[in-house]
Amino acid sequence: MKLALVSAEAYPFSKTGGLGDVVGSLFKEFIKAGIDVTLFLPFYKITRDNFSNSVVNAEIVYGAPIGLNTLFGAVRVAKVSVDSDDNLIIEPSKKGNLFFIEHNNFFDRNELYGTNHGEYLDNAERFVFFSRAVLEICKIMNLNFDVIHCHDWHTALIPLYLKTLYRECSCFEKTKTVLTVHNLGYQGIFPREKLELTGFGQEMFHIDGLEFYGMVNFLKGGLFNADIITTVSPTYAKEILTPDYGAGLDGVLRKRKENLVGIINGIDYKIWNPEEDPFIAKKYGLQNINDKQKNKEDLIALAGINSSLQDPIIAFIGRMVYQKGIDIVVDAMPNLIKNGISFIFEGTGESYYEHKIRELQNSYPSKVFVFIGFDEALAHKIYAGADSLLVPSRYEPCGLSQLIAMRYGTIPICRKTGGLSDTVEDKVTGFLFSEYSSSALNHAISRFIEIYNNKQKFLEMIREAMKRDFSWSNSSKKYIELYRGLIGERERKTGTI
Repeated sequence: MKLALVSAEAYPFSKTGGLGDVVGSLFKEFIKAGIDVTLFLPFYKITRDNFSNSVVNAEIVYGAPIGLNTLFGAVRVAKVSVDSDDNLIIEPSKKGNLFFIEHNNFFDRNELYGTNHGEYLDNAERFVFFSRAVLEICKIMNLNFDVIHCHDWHTALIPLYLKTLYRECSCFEKTKTVLTVHNLGYQGIFPREKLELTGFGQEMFHIDGLEFYGMVNFLKGGLFNADIITTVSPTYAKEILTPDYGAGLDGVLRKRKENLVGIINGIDYKIWNPEEDPFIAKKYGLQNINDKQKNKEDLIALAGINSSLQDPIIAFIGRMVYQKGIDIVVDAMPNLIKNGISFIFEGTGESYYEHKIRELQNSYPSKVFVFIGFDEALAHKIYAGADSLLVPSRYEPCGLSQLIAMRYGTIPICRKTGGLSDTVEDKVTGFLFSEYSSSALNHAISRFIEIYNNKQKFLEMIREAMKRDFSWSNSSKKYIELYRGLIGERERKTGTI
C-alpha cells in the first residue's frame, strides 16, 4: 500500500495546534508499521529555519495553475525513519518520503495562517497553490498512491480535483481519497470571486458544489467528493450530523453519513510520559505515584502562588477562545478562589478573554497564575503538577489535553461533548457535565473537590486515569484498516481480486 498524507502542518516540522500533532503522529506511526507513506507539507519559514539542513532540492520544475496564471515553485525532500528509541531520523534525500512545497511569496512568513489581526487575505491562493502543487508533483514524478489522505479545509479541494480536472491523469487512476475533518468550525470560506482561483467556473457554484450562502467553501468540495470522510471521535461524527454542531454543513454530511467514520485521536507517549519526561521536577509512574507531589511543589514555586500541597490546583492549557469554554471558566472562578482553589493558565486566544484572565490574576495574585503564550517545558510542568485540568468546551471534536492530563494522573473536568465524552469516564477517570454554564462547571468542580478530599478515592481515580491507553498505536491501526478496506473495495470493483 502506498499512502500520501497531505496537510497544512505536522509536528515537528510545523504546528499551530492539534492538527499538527495528529498528522505528525500518524506519519510516525505509519513508518513504524512499515507502511509506504509520504508526507506533503508547505515549506514555511519556521520549517526552513529548523530543517533546512535536513532537506535537498528535488530539482524538478512544476507549475500550479492559479486562476488564469501558472505559479512555479520548488520542492524540498527528505527521508524520514524512526529509530529503535522511537525518535525521528531526518536525512536529506531525493528519494525521500517527506516533500516540502516551496513558494516564498506564500509560505516564507512568520505565521502559518495569519497574525493576531486576522487570517492572511490570500489564504485561498496559498492553499489552492499547495493542493495543486501536490498533484502536479505526483504527475511529474509518477507517484502512484493507493490512498491520498487529506486533512482539513486546506487540502479539501484535492478529492474534488481528482474527480474533475485530474480525472484523466493515469497516475491517479486507482487513487482513493480520505478527508479528515479535525474541526468543522474551520471550513475555508472565501468570497465568491475566489472561485476562479480554484480552476473551476460558475458550473461549480451551486448547492452541491462549492457554493455556501453566496460564498465559496473549500471544505464542502472535499465532503462531497472524498471516498471516505473521517473525523476525530465517534461522538463528534454523530454530532456534526445535527444543526447544532454541523456548522451549516450538517445537510451535506447527512448525505454522506454512510461514508463518515469517527476515529479517536491519540497522543505520543514518547513526548507525554511522566516516567521519562525531561521537563518535570520528579519523574513518576504507577509504581511511584506519590512523587507527583514533588511536581506540584515545583509548580507552586514556579507560579509563585500561595497554595499548600493540600490545596487543590486546577489548570487550563489551550486556546482562550469561545469554543474552549473560557467564558464559563472566568464566570466561575471568583467563587472557587474564595473556597481555596488556585488556578494555572497557559495559552493564547481572543484578546478579550486574555484580558479577562489577566484581570483575575491582578485581583487574586496569590491564587491565579497566567502565562499568555505557549512554552513546552511549562506545559509539561503544569500537566505533572496540577491536580485537575479544565476542558469545558462548547464543542470538542476530540481534544488532546484531557488525554495528556490522564497520562499524568491529572484529573480532567470536561463538558460531555465530542471526544471528551468518548475518552473520559465520569467519576472513574474524570468528571463530566452536560449543560454549558458556569453553574454546571461549578457543580462538576464541587464533585471533583469531594473526591479530592478523600485521599484514598482520589488516588484510585489517579491510578485509573493513568492506566488508560490513548497511544497512537491503537488509532493508527484503525486508519490502516480503513485504507485497506478502500483498496479492497477498489480491487473488487475492478475485478483484480
